[in-house]
Amino acid sequence: MNASALSGAAQSDENRPSAQQLLDALDLFTARHAKRAHQVRVRVAGMSIRLHVPSAAMADLYARRLGGAIKTNTGTDDLHFHMGEPSSVGSPDPGNFAFYQSLGPDFERLAGEAGLIGIVGRPDAHNNPTEPCTLFNPRTGVGVQWITSLAHLPPWDAGSPFRLLIHWATAQRGMRMMHASSLISGHRAMLFVGAGGSGKSGTTLAGIASGLQTVGDDYVVVTADPLPRVHRVHQLLKQDPTGIKRVLGQRELEKPLELNWQGKVEIDPELYFKGCMAESADVVALVLPRIAHADQTRFEPLRPQDLFHHAAASMWQQLPGAQKSGFVFATALTRRVPTWRMNLSSDPFEIGSAVRQFLDSGVS
Repeated sequence: MNASALSGAAQSDENRPSAQQLLDALDLFTARHAKRAHQVRVRVAGMSIRLHVPSAAMADLYARRLGGAIKTNTGTDDLHFHMGEPSSVGSPDPGNFAFYQSLGPDFERLAGEAGLIGIVGRPDAHNNPTEPCTLFNPRTGVGVQWITSLAHLPPWDAGSPFRLLIHWATAQRGMRMMHASSLISGHRAMLFVGAGGSGKSGTTLAGIASGLQTVGDDYVVVTADPLPRVHRVHQLLKQDPTGIKRVLGQRELEKPLELNWQGKVEIDPELYFKGCMAESADVVALVLPRIAHADQTRFEPLRPQDLFHHAAASMWQQLPGAQKSGFVFATALTRRVPTWRMNLSSDPFEIGSAVRQFLDSGVS
């Protein structure tokens, strides 16, 4: 395929890679990549996932972000996720790979023709990287993130590794990955949903500083049967420096604070609050937080459709694909689990105490 054919202009049918060629490229890449990549096993929502990544340092980082490596090597893996440069193993060939990148939204259609789920993001107006070329084969449980170089990974990837592949894999199993945070007392969990800036992360940090547990601050997996249950995905908490100071104290600001692409601090909550990460818990409340600066945190009943309206936009935007099943799942979940609005006070420890009292009271 010549350079002019890769310019983003309309492609002729004879130059268009077929669905079978895309399948062949996926199979060839993963077979070759598995022989040279660094491998590590993790467990998410009861699924064993083998990660195949370019370096030992990345394998260690991504395993820690996903709750830690599984040391035993017994049994088979449910899923195999690969991240790598196609040029490193000679597949797919440079021409086809560049063409896949040029397709943008049409790549989803080509992937669908091959029986795959896929997405590729074009650079934005400032040439910042967006989603890498990501494919998942639901029949085999194999997924890939194709990148031209590690420098082209989007800045959020290390904070939520393989989020799209986990999202698609869980959707195939009747589960749902949600953009939500959580707090747990005993075996009872409260899920916080809503757009960015609504107070989800701050409430989670306040809760674990008050002795509660969490299964996650950004993305969680929810199962519906026989009862709704939430499961850990990533072991990371993101908070702005002001929120860190308010909860952890001035001592944390005496250290150099490295900010992520959103201007937030990323911390492993287990380093500050040992034992705060749980694997799963029963979901007893869906909560829409609101930064109200009230004297006291208060809960008030909220119509399920109102909570769904506030939660849906961020969910579809950050977790593309499987939207129809996601809509059905989220609708059913809001009908099965009581929905509440939480008007937050300005005191993080009062907020944590209010959540504990709510969960321990058995209100549902």
